[in-house]
Amino acid sequence: MKPQEVWRFIPLLILLLSLAFACAAPTPPSPGGKYYLTAAMTYLRDAAAYDANLVGLLYKGDQVEQLETGRSGWWRVRSGRTGQTGWVAGELFDPTPAPAPLYYVIGPVKLRECPQETCPALQQLFRGDQVQKIEANEQGWWRVLAVESRNLGWLPAPALVETLEELKARPPEKPYLYVAVRRLQLRREPQSGAEVVKLLQVNDQVEKLAENQSGWVQVRQPAGGATGWVWGRYLETLPVRHPRPERRKIPRPRPPAPAETEPEIM
Repeated sequence: MKPQEVWRFIPLLILLLSLAFACAAPTPPSPGGKYYLTAAMTYLRDAAAYDANLVGLLYKGDQVEQLETGRSGWWRVRSGRTGQTGWVAGELFDPTPAPAPLYYVIGPVKLRECPQETCPALQQLFRGDQVQKIEANEQGWWRVLAVESRNLGWLPAPALVETLEELKARPPEKPYLYVAVRRLQLRREPQSGAEVVKLLQVNDQVEKLAENQSGWVQVRQPAGGATGWVWGRYLETLPVRHPRPERRKIPRPRPPAPAETEPEIM
């Protein structure tokens, strides 16, 4: 083939190469499509950049509507759960629903702001409540999302099970309470003048047995087995850092004694 004939095939070669690259390039998603977050958690941002302001949160399994694509693979999406819009890296989504890992609470436990018992409580969770696992730390605490309230916080991992069968196999924990005042009289009957069985100290643990309409709670002290009644307002679900002030009765003033009069002299 003569050199001048080769040049006639160059435009055709360029066209074929362009078609090959066009077929190999991924087709961008069409606006309006439904997608699901595959990561445990991510943020909605007000611009297509990691240093942009945060405007919302998405959790694994959340459905979004793809609104537009931006530079470097970022998508602007609308959350199907909250209706918020923002930018997220498109690689975190998939058109197939991603089931979120859900767990069940075994018994009453507090959802906390950080992974320690001393951290402030966000809410009280009860037996059977569902949470979604987000992450875990090396100390045995899990960061979870409460399914009903959508609160995000920390729980100790032993407070959770994975299935309903496991939950049913675990009997409910005993409802323990703690003395919240410096000293508390354990009485034989639910009344102020009843016999004192034992004097309880601050943060003594007791097991709740019953409660009446007047606010008296029947308890048993596991340490010694003593059983009796105490005022429910002096108990807390967790140990206290400082004893609460006790409500003291103000003594009623006694009426003045009648003045003595001298007998009349007849």
